[in-house]
Amino acid sequence: MPPSSSQVCQNCNIENESSFQYCPNCGQKNTDGKITFSDLWSEFQDAIFNIESRTWLTFKSLFIPGQLTKEYFSGKHKRYVHPLRLLIVSSIMMILAMNFQDFSSATNNHYNVKEQVFKNHERKQIYKILKNITDSTNITYPEPQSKIITDNILTGIKDSLQLLLPKHGDRGYADSININDFVGSRGNIQENISKHDFLNMDENRLISVYKKDAGFIDRLIFKQKVKFLRDESQLFAALVGHTTWSILLMMPCLALVLYFLYIRHNYYFIEHLIFTFHLQSFSFLVLSILIAGMNVFPWWLSAIVLLILWIYLYVSMLKVYRQSNGKTISKFFILSFSYCVLFLTILMATVIISFLLL
Repeated sequence: MPPSSSQVCQNCNIENESSFQYCPNCGQKNTDGKITFSDLWSEFQDAIFNIESRTWLTFKSLFIPGQLTKEYFSGKHKRYVHPLRLLIVSSIMMILAMNFQDFSSATNNHYNVKEQVFKNHERKQIYKILKNITDSTNITYPEPQSKIITDNILTGIKDSLQLLLPKHGDRGYADSININDFVGSRGNIQENISKHDFLNMDENRLISVYKKDAGFIDRLIFKQKVKFLRDESQLFAALVGHTTWSILLMMPCLALVLYFLYIRHNYYFIEHLIFTFHLQSFSFLVLSILIAGMNVFPWWLSAIVLLILWIYLYVSMLKVYRQSNGKTISKFFILSFSYCVLFLTILMATVIISFLLL
């Protein structure tokens, strides 16, 4: 006689001797597959609002310095989110928080180079037209009449001209631009290109005109500069994504530093790596909150948050590795210095790579 549906788990297909409410093999609630609104709402509450659920329990323990790592080291793995998944989720939250803010122009304070060059180029054309008009007027009419006419013309369009880009030294009315003025590279070296060409030619065409005899590296850098000037938000978007993921790759290096700092302790490298995952997850979450509310929070809150992060690191090291304050302080400074060096190195490499891959 085949078993009734109430004795077979629909999730893992394990047959039980009698009817059951929850499967003893996988833990799923016994169901015939039909889902009611009550069932759906109950599962939603259990997954989201239950303070003892795995997600909330993980975040609650994470905000207590060293607590999540100690729990994980004690063998309580199932009740917490996997360290790598936690790090990836927190890094995604960091990226979303940065994209939530208006960081589309992080380098030039919302200075749209292409738009300004276009306005400047258009004004140059207007000046040429005005000169032709005044020259024709002076030829056609006697001097007293031509002066009155030209004054009326110039007065009539004065306000319109003032709406265009104000003059920036000699560069304002020139027919060409020095692209190094906008990207701040190569000191005083000039790389001038025609405004007309900048507005009407693509990057490859500009290279063939202005860098025909240059080497591969010079041509690549020139192309990236032009692309950056036309849409600098591309660089920032790439920089945000690359930096965040580069920090993830930095974690094994920090774990190696911890391994040598605590080489006499009975810890495996992977345990130090888990500790760094938890530390960085906490940092990403706190910074995500700070960045998301940066338009509301006072400026001094950033300094307090940074101080909290360093205190969190010190207390976590003290609780997880259980050494004296003196030893922990010295190793705290070594780890902090290592983090700063690694971060600056990765940041510089990321900026270069993001620029070249723009």
